[in-house]
Amino acid sequence: MPSVLQSMSPKGRIALGASIVGVLVVGYMLMSLASAPSYQTLGAGIDPSQTGKITAALDSAGVAYQIGNGGTSISVKDGDLSKARIALASKGLSTSGSTQPGFELLDKQKLGASQFQQQVAYQRALEGQIAQTIGQMSGVGGATVQLTMPQDQLFADQSKPATAAVLLGSGGTSLDPGQVRGIASLVASSVPNLKTENVTITDSSGNMLWPTSDSSNGGLTSKPSAEARYDTMLSAELSAIIGRTVGPGKAQVQVQSDLNVDATQKDQLAYATKGVALQTDKQTEKLTGTGAAGAAGAAGATANIPTYGAAGAGGGGNSNYQHTTNNTTYGVGKVVTHTKVAPGAVNRLDVALVVDPSVPAATRTQLQQAIASAAGITRSRGDTITTSVVPFSKQPTATTALGPTANILGYGKWALLGLGTLIFLFFMRRALRKREQADLLGEPVWLRSIESPRPVGELGAGGGFGDQPTQALPSAATRRHVVEQVVEKDPERVVQALRTWMAEEDA
Repeated sequence: MPSVLQSMSPKGRIALGASIVGVLVVGYMLMSLASAPSYQTLGAGIDPSQTGKITAALDSAGVAYQIGNGGTSISVKDGDLSKARIALASKGLSTSGSTQPGFELLDKQKLGASQFQQQVAYQRALEGQIAQTIGQMSGVGGATVQLTMPQDQLFADQSKPATAAVLLGSGGTSLDPGQVRGIASLVASSVPNLKTENVTITDSSGNMLWPTSDSSNGGLTSKPSAEARYDTMLSAELSAIIGRTVGPGKAQVQVQSDLNVDATQKDQLAYATKGVALQTDKQTEKLTGTGAAGAAGAAGATANIPTYGAAGAGGGGNSNYQHTTNNTTYGVGKVVTHTKVAPGAVNRLDVALVVDPSVPAATRTQLQQAIASAAGITRSRGDTITTSVVPFSKQPTATTALGPTANILGYGKWALLGLGTLIFLFFMRRALRKREQADLLGEPVWLRSIESPRPVGELGAGGGFGDQPTQALPSAATRRHVVEQVVEKDPERVVQALRTWMAEEDA
């Protein structure tokens, strides 16, 4: 190794040293990125007045942290997240972004507090607890809650309803209507005798989020909002089918729906085709008797007409009377059905499919049939689906960032490429140096003409170098002039030749 360094020129040594330093720097950067700790957000949207208390609690617990977003967010290492939460809980601090104290306020109650003071303390504690709960929701940067809890009255007509006002912090404007409705239900369920229509929710800009015109219909969304969500959801599902069949950038689908968002109740009355016997009455009348002719002297036809008695004197009379009466009361069966029709029924659906000309005609037909089946196209209600063939514009390929891992791999790739280039140049320069030395210090031509040793007498007699005439050697002045020209023209080669000769003499 020392001989190699000695044989290198100053520029080669500088290049080799720079390459070694570059490799060390790149390796150090890669190791630093790989061993750098990852931080996880402990809390966001924190009131700056609470940030100092939270950081003091983390310092006392020995937890490393980072402050961001102007002092409104705190991040800790992944392994210290649980330790940080325990440290804050032990100090009675919260990262929900609310400055209102919760039920821990009741721990400081005095013994001689009046009933009014206890009621106010309970109300403040309930407000703070609700605010902390709302602040833990995703997208809510803290909340402030104000409650109005009237005292109980003896008569129900004199009682007043409870009310609540919620002021959301930063990020409240990006909440979904469903999330706002969930906050209203959460507050109403946490306070006795509080209804959702008596809850008021506003964002940090003063915009009313609840109640809205949509909440008057049982918290249902409006017709344009419902149609927009349905169109987006259905378009995403159909686009997924298109992407898996013809590939991305080959087709596009658009959905336009007409929904019925009215909540109605349907009553249906149906009668039975056959009556049902409700009550049956059966009455039977029966009469049985025997008798003879009337006695003498009795008033009637027998006494007045002599021959009447003679005609019937020879026999008597028997009677047997029976009568049955049936009375049945029939009722007609009926069914009364009360049905609550949920909103969201599709009145009409229009689907537009745009396909690139590169898609074959047979594939376009099959794709249209698949889209119509997946969207639920019903011709009887007026649904339509149209397919248009339009050339698509070529979109530039976007480079997708893959995070810190991709950056590290990218740096490593370029570092290996640079290292390989330096190694190639080093060995190439070394080979060229050896070749130049061999050309510069090559064996003189006149030495090859001596085939064998000759006696001195023969040389003096003119025997010289065989049959060839003796070549005149250059004079000292000429040799000196040649050497000066070589030194002036290429000093590095001369120095390299001298070093080689010195190394051979030492060996």
